[in-house]
Amino acid sequence: MHGYRYLLACAVTASSLICSSALAAAPQEELGATELRAGEQRALVEGERWFNLMQKALTEYNFNASLVHVQGQRIEMFRWLHGHTNENEELELLHSLNGPEIHIIRRGQTVSYFHSMSSPYSIRANTMFGPIPTAFFRDFSNIAEAYNAVPMGGARIMDRTTVHVRLIPKEQDRYGYSLWLDRESGMLLRMLTVSQEGEPLEQVQLTALEVTTELNSELEQVNELNLPPVVDDVHRSVDVRHDWQTNYIPRGFKLIRGNHHRLPITGIAADYYLYSDGLTRVSVYVSEDPEASANLRYNGLESLYSHSFADYSVTVVGRLPIATLQRIATSVRR
Repeated sequence: MHGYRYLLACAVTASSLICSSALAAAPQEELGATELRAGEQRALVEGERWFNLMQKALTEYNFNASLVHVQGQRIEMFRWLHGHTNENEELELLHSLNGPEIHIIRRGQTVSYFHSMSSPYSIRANTMFGPIPTAFFRDFSNIAEAYNAVPMGGARIMDRTTVHVRLIPKEQDRYGYSLWLDRESGMLLRMLTVSQEGEPLEQVQLTALEVTTELNSELEQVNELNLPPVVDDVHRSVDVRHDWQTNYIPRGFKLIRGNHHRLPITGIAADYYLYSDGLTRVSVYVSEDPEASANLRYNGLESLYSHSFADYSVTVVGRLPIATLQRIATSVRR
């Protein structure tokens, strides 16, 4: 038994298996297989239920939290607020507590980004791009094509009893995730991004959490702010130059945007495609210059793989295993 089926089996305990009298007369091997399948199914249903409880907590509760985001040697601290106005419009604020000053504000379907080293801008979106994956703010059905949610016990986090839920990829083409959810509210308290070998790659840990019935006063002020103008991607971007065919994209990844622009630092012109499965993103750059990128590879949380063809080159960057990036890059055709 390999991969996620092994973890599903681990989530099933003998005491939770209930057999009918008809099954009792079946051969032992057949009985064991039937029990295992039934136990796996119950585990999947329970895992999805906890995921959707988390989604409800993240989108419906008024809360004030602090969190730490760890990526390798990089450690960031944030304050995170969420709530609803009397008109039931969602408000959300995420701002950095160390390093360059960053504020991200979401008001309904508008997300505004403020950075101390660049001009502020707004985009149309119902989730902000930050340490918490966008899929966590949507129903589990949006990622069910590529992941299983499996409860694996619990732990004590922030002096609270939690449920540990594993998001296990159905194929070995992406990383998995471990979530620790408050058993009382369903709120996300901790998240790990985990490699195929089980090594932690990234961690988000809440260090303080207050859930309230009233909207936080800081969010009331956010509701009165004049936000920067919305950037119109349609009019600001340039269409891709060529109809490149990416013949392999992992299951569940959807094209978010595509355009043509010059790459930073090198200034090389390339067609650009951004894909996401809701938990991670992958960028594909295709240049007509076969020497635009040497055959490079870098393996880490944010991996890179480039491949040169006879008359074009492809570079793929994303939080995916290097073998997956390689498969994407070598699948691109004119």
